[in-house]
Order: sequence, then C-alpha cells, then structure tokens
Amino acid sequence: MSYTIELAAQSKKKHQTTSLHLITGFALLGIGGLTFLVGDAQWIKTVFHATIIPITLLATLSFMNGLLVLYLVFFKGQWLKGPANNKIVRVAHVVDASLLSILFLLSQWWLAAGITAVLALANAYAIFHEQKLNEILLIHIEETGILLPHNARRKQLQWSEIERVILRHGNLTIDTTDNFLYQWPFKKSPIAIDEIEAFCLAKIKDGMSKRLSNDW
Repeated sequence: MSYTIELAAQSKKKHQTTSLHLITGFALLGIGGLTFLVGDAQWIKTVFHATIIPITLLATLSFMNGLLVLYLVFFKGQWLKGPANNKIVRVAHVVDASLLSILFLLSQWWLAAGITAVLALANAYAIFHEQKLNEILLIHIEETGILLPHNARRKQLQWSEIERVILRHGNLTIDTTDNFLYQWPFKKSPIAIDEIEAFCLAKIKDGMSKRLSNDW
C-alpha cells in the first residue's frame, strides 16, 4: 500500500512579482539619463565593425526601455502579474539588458555596462526561481518509508527514523528520532487523512525494533 500527497505551491506575494520590474525600469531610466550627460563624445563600433553608434543613441534606447517597463508596472500591473506575461517580460529584460551591457562595454562606459549586466543576471535568476515555485512536489508514503520531495535535502526517511506523522490544518509534519522536523503545506484535495495517519503509525511501530539504542 502507498499514498501520494501533493504539496501546495509556495505562495508568492504580488509585490514580489513587480519589484524587480520596478528596479529594472528605474535602473534603465537612470542609466539613460546619466549617459545623456556624458554626451556624444564617445562612439563605438558594432560587432561587425561596419557602422558606428553614438552613445547618445544607447542612452535613448536605455531611457525608452526604462519608460516602457515603468509604464507596464504602473499602468498594466494586473496584466504583468499574469505568469505567462511576467515570464515574457522577464525574458525581454534579460535580452535587452544583455545587449545594452555588451554595447556599453564596447564603449568603455563601465558603470552602465556593469549595472545592465547585473539587471540581466537578476532577471535570469528570477525566471529560474519562479519556475521552481510552480513545480509540482510530491511526497510518497510507502511500505519501506517516506520519499520526500526532490528539493528536500534528504530523499527518503526509513520508518525506523520517524517518530510521528501528522496531517493537520493543511500541513504535513514528520517528526524524526533525531529531533528534526519536516513540515510542508499540502493541497487540500480529498485524501484519506485518518487512513494515512493510521498506516504511518503502524509502520512506525514496526520500525521501532530497528532503531539503534543509545542506552549503554
């Protein structure tokens, strides 16, 4: 006999979605404004070395990108909070910031190149982190023990290592013999809570004989 419990997705606060967009927008806006102050004294060659780009054009691109991002944050906030839309905009941040960073680097405008590189890395990490939040995590309760979700430090607990298994108030709690507590919120789907707890209790009693005694 075995049971599978799906864990609830980790909640993400609304301001966590827009905060990095806001930082990205203001940063691009600030870089654009600061670059305008540098003037068009610096010119850079493209990667093909065929044409030249005035640094004021890069300033304009950065400034306009910043304005567009801030417009989405302040006037299209609900649209931006949609998972699909949020991911598209984050990918756009990574591409735009990476290209600007390379062009600023070629122009030897180190401050702007560094800031845009950090923005690209921060948005790339945000994409990775938000994908992990949407992963389906499962706990399998089996005859041989409990298989923990793949992101846990341990992959499996033997019944001889477990003191109690409790499913209460939407949380699954596993208390181990080494006084370590595992706890996750689980989806409130129709699961046989009493049946699972009874199964775990029986397995824990069976596993008591396998425990190493610390008495000398």
